[in-house]
Amino acid sequence: MTPPATALQALLAPAATATLIAEAAAPHVRLPGELLRDAELARRVRDHGALVVVVHSLGPALLRALRERPPALLVVTGPAEPGSLPALPDTLLLGPDARLQIGPTGDTVACATAPAELAALLAALASASDLSSHLSQAPASTDLSPRTDHLSQAPALPAGVRLAACPTPPWWPLWLADPQLAGTRALGFVAAASLHPGWARWARAAGDAAEHAIVPLGLPPARLDLPRDPSLAAAVAAHALERFTGPLFPSPQLLALLCAPPAPVPEDSHDPGLLARWAQARRALPTLGAAVGMEAPLPGPGLAAPTAAFLAQAALLRRRQTRALLAAAPELAAPQQDPAAIARAEEVLRGAGQVLSEHESKVVLRGFGVEITRQAVASSASGAAQYADTIGYPVVLKAVSPDLRRKQELGAVVLGLTTSAAVRRAYATIVHNVETHAPTAHLDGVLVAEQAPEGLELHCGAIRLHTGEMAIFGRALGLSPPAEPCFALAPLAPADARLLAHAVLARVPALRRASDPGVAELAALLLRLDALVQHFDRDLSPGTSGRLISVELSPLRLIGPPRGYLTLDARIVQRAHLEGS
Repeated sequence: MTPPATALQALLAPAATATLIAEAAAPHVRLPGELLRDAELARRVRDHGALVVVVHSLGPALLRALRERPPALLVVTGPAEPGSLPALPDTLLLGPDARLQIGPTGDTVACATAPAELAALLAALASASDLSSHLSQAPASTDLSPRTDHLSQAPALPAGVRLAACPTPPWWPLWLADPQLAGTRALGFVAAASLHPGWARWARAAGDAAEHAIVPLGLPPARLDLPRDPSLAAAVAAHALERFTGPLFPSPQLLALLCAPPAPVPEDSHDPGLLARWAQARRALPTLGAAVGMEAPLPGPGLAAPTAAFLAQAALLRRRQTRALLAAAPELAAPQQDPAAIARAEEVLRGAGQVLSEHESKVVLRGFGVEITRQAVASSASGAAQYADTIGYPVVLKAVSPDLRRKQELGAVVLGLTTSAAVRRAYATIVHNVETHAPTAHLDGVLVAEQAPEGLELHCGAIRLHTGEMAIFGRALGLSPPAEPCFALAPLAPADARLLAHAVLARVPALRRASDPGVAELAALLLRLDALVQHFDRDLSPGTSGRLISVELSPLRLIGPPRGYLTLDARIVQRAHLEGS
């Protein structure tokens, strides 16, 4: 077995000497194992080794023994400076300030970022379980802890909790995916520093059958302007964890209520005081309270905690709506690809610089079936007018240059041109403004493009993570405050694309129903972006960086049938040719 599986097996089905626990660490863990003084622990590790070693602090003798015989899992329950704990080969590290508890049975795995947070989550789970049992008139279990002669002294786990630990480590998804924890529900909190694309892969494989709810904490703003920035990988993981419920308020009571079993309607379910508090919650959070299904509280144990119940009910409704969206939506077909168009896209990439111009970027996108504006590049005012007559009015003129990022501010974009004479004047104006305001920019011509109808504008694309993978993203433009981008790890399955499209549009106040237009069209576009990414990453060898660094469609406008959307501007950045093709 792998080290993670070996460590989990040692905890869930312990052998006689699989776990060694230092006496000073015993109050912080509840594990079957052998309690030893520090000196004896170091000697036992050095002479015989162990699968799991639990210590409060690391002395020199113990550290030497651990280096000689690394365990599968090292748990450090005491404080330590960041980065001061040893990195042992093939050893999982839980700590510092670790807490670890194992129960004999249960359907829940709990995690947290700190001991106090874990204690609050376990207390909330116990309270929800006790209240549910009371409402159902079923006796609550008081102690389901393992029975062993060598059991450390941490409090017993609430009924139904199989495993609880903190701080949530980066390797936690490996345990959650292990068959030994099959059928369990994952609840808890994870710090942004422990997030990585492995969380997204676990969330995708797990689906929503077990109704997991892990809340990311301290998530930094995702830097779309900086490919390979660590904030991007953290955001990808966070949005994978939230894809069924949306972002969750970081409340232990809320997480406990998300997994609370249904209960009979109590006699006070129509209590005027409860309904008054619920009505006030809807006023305080009008957007959340206006959602269908939030008119009144649902019956259940959460009625005893109306604030947490309000937030939990909103998350449960979002989960149900997302499931309904996937169940009712027709299957998205895989994008059809034209070999000749793809060959043209490959040719453009080979001949372009590291940063492609708008026109070059759109040619590459069109090669993979992405809808772009009808357009042509003119090198003279008369040529621009001729192209405009062919495309049809109204048209837009834009400077074509990989050196220009803020064309509108420089006067290098002119909109709403309806005559040939207006096109000629706009061409001259653009050339003059570029020469005046950006004299060092290389001007490749002026783009003449159709002017798209009005519609919701989005920023979509793909971006390279510092771990090497690509992520697909999208966000709505023109909102105040600006919308947070939503991410999904590539490659995308059709369900992933639909969930990402739904998450992007759910952040627009006017678009809150599964029937709103744009979800299917946006999902189809995201699949085409994914096909582009996969095409240029398909022959990667391990450790090799992908060809594309970023692909940006901004703005992309949803315009409805028959075309669905139009890409108004685009920008592709690829690796420098000196790095290899």
